[in-house]
Amino acid sequence: MRRFYHPSSLKLNTTIPLDDFAARHLAQVLRAKVGDRIILFNGDGFDYEAEIKHVDRRDVSVKILNQLANPNESKIHIHLFQALSSNEKMDLVVQKVVELGVQAITPIIASRSQMRLKDEKRDKKLQHWQQIAISACEQSGRAVIPEIYPVSLLTESMNQMDDAALNIMLDPEAKIQLNQLASMDTPSHINVLIGPEGGFSEDEIQLCQSKKIITLSLGPRILRTETAPIATLALLQYLFGDFV
Repeated sequence: MRRFYHPSSLKLNTTIPLDDFAARHLAQVLRAKVGDRIILFNGDGFDYEAEIKHVDRRDVSVKILNQLANPNESKIHIHLFQALSSNEKMDLVVQKVVELGVQAITPIIASRSQMRLKDEKRDKKLQHWQQIAISACEQSGRAVIPEIYPVSLLTESMNQMDDAALNIMLDPEAKIQLNQLASMDTPSHINVLIGPEGGFSEDEIQLCQSKKIITLSLGPRILRTETAPIATLALLQYLFGDFV
């Protein structure tokens, strides 16, 4: 069944109108009919089976029939701290890491960051990235929407990291490789720092190491800033999560 995000609460045996986007997509693109069934979610961790009761070109109403457990959340809480990059690259990162099970994303500014948002654009960008996250949840079957936190400096982001978590920073020159983490007990929380084009500066790497953040290499090839988080999330899910 098709899945759609609904921004309001969902209660069994109630009939509700869908928002404009979902209504138009169902009526005009999918040609849905009365009696068809869909899945709704609102971020509370459950799916809701609903039956279409009314359709016209702009309005669709559905009745909530069942609340369903959604088993698609990862058992590890991964928070990605991603250096800002160009619009298309950042959009790609948000979309793909949500599909891969990330629970939170904080865009960061490092010393070599070429992308720096003006204050008046930051709220609009956060809303844009949050919508990308919602769409990725629709596509990937998730029912918990990852939170996109405000843009922060690298030094500020370090203060968000719990010492009890597995805290890692990617660095192509690092001596520690991913397979050396495999012998660890499975962490419940992982924080991942990904640098900008040009990587983190030596001062930033030393500062992270002083905070007991593990500098990690993924191998001999240097990955782009938009490739690195996708590869890292997939590998962490294989090592500690639900990739089998």
